[in-house]
Amino acid sequence: MKISEMHEKRKALTAERDTILTASEMTVEQEARGHEVANELQKLDGEIRAAQLRERFASYSAMEKAVEDGNKRNTDWTATTEYRDQWINWCRGGRAPETRAIDTSSSSGVLVPKIYEAGILKYLERNTVVRNLADLRTGVKGSVTMRVNTLETDAATSSFWTTESSKTATAIDGAWAEVNMNPVGGLPKSELTQWVVRQSDFDVETEVMDNLQRQIARGLEYGYTIGSGSDQPTGLFLQNANFKGLGTAYSAAHSSGAGWDAAFTLARLTELRYKTLPAEYWASAAWIMSQDAYYAIAQIAVATSGSNVPLFVPSSDAGIVNAAPFTLMGRPVYIAPYAPGRQTAAVTNSIPLMFANVSEAFAIREWGGVNMFRDDVTTPGLVKFQGMVFTNSKVVRPKAVAALRITLT
Repeated sequence: MKISEMHEKRKALTAERDTILTASEMTVEQEARGHEVANELQKLDGEIRAAQLRERFASYSAMEKAVEDGNKRNTDWTATTEYRDQWINWCRGGRAPETRAIDTSSSSGVLVPKIYEAGILKYLERNTVVRNLADLRTGVKGSVTMRVNTLETDAATSSFWTTESSKTATAIDGAWAEVNMNPVGGLPKSELTQWVVRQSDFDVETEVMDNLQRQIARGLEYGYTIGSGSDQPTGLFLQNANFKGLGTAYSAAHSSGAGWDAAFTLARLTELRYKTLPAEYWASAAWIMSQDAYYAIAQIAVATSGSNVPLFVPSSDAGIVNAAPFTLMGRPVYIAPYAPGRQTAAVTNSIPLMFANVSEAFAIREWGGVNMFRDDVTTPGLVKFQGMVFTNSKVVRPKAVAALRITLT
């Protein structure tokens, strides 16, 4: 019986029951019939609920399967040799492949084949610093809102314990903060002449992807390091008032760079390492700095038994891929190519160096897929290939960063 028929039957039984109950006098036959109707209604209600539940699960399962099949179809198709051949033909001036990516309400790009997308991701892993150290999630969808528990470790100590005689304890609630991560777009470009595209006897599309992947890696690392946060990711080295800092802020005359050089002393590095950053973040903390900061610190020597020993000591894991090449005060050192360098003029709160647990302090979210546009109309004789990536990054736990801020006048 259909659910609609069950409801009609229930409506008729309910009307019959109400007629029996409103009668001024009730015969034995009416009383017996009333019991029968009540039993039928009870049984029918159960059948209706069961049918509704089956229908709900069937609808949910069908929808879930449709979404899953659609995702699988797109993923599998872009990984096929046939799709790659379509894409190569498109690069050389042919029609666009069948699978597209919606970029705006009125335009769409072409999804890069999985084999090239995988190559881009591997290149990123080998050639980025901040991205590899951060809390990184790839393949996200929609606008992402992160909920971060900012409860400090020492907030859960005294009120944690109880006794047999007094079994009450003070509740320790999470200190939650929300961080919105709306996607921002990057648009790397590669430009070739029509002659190269149509008459070349070499792998043009590989050269296009090689150039785009280099631009993507550099663009993302720049954004994750010093991005402004306005139509760009928020960079890790962007001044943040909530970063931990030196007890006495460093400020000096710029003196054409001499003031910047003087900021790097053993005492300040020791304070950042052992006093400024809370010990709870030490286990996975590392030094992250600019190349100029690295050079300044490399010149610091410590007098030991009549000889000067450099602060930097070669690391035993220097040969491992992505390992830090040196250690400083027992922690790895990473050089961020786009971190602020040597300043020779006035500057406020420049951060060339930090000691931080980056995976706790900094979050990166990258939206899935890399897609491309081909423009052979704007500039006659030239074909422009533009990639499109979506990403964002923000500081989520600033107290996990101990920053050396430099102010020069």
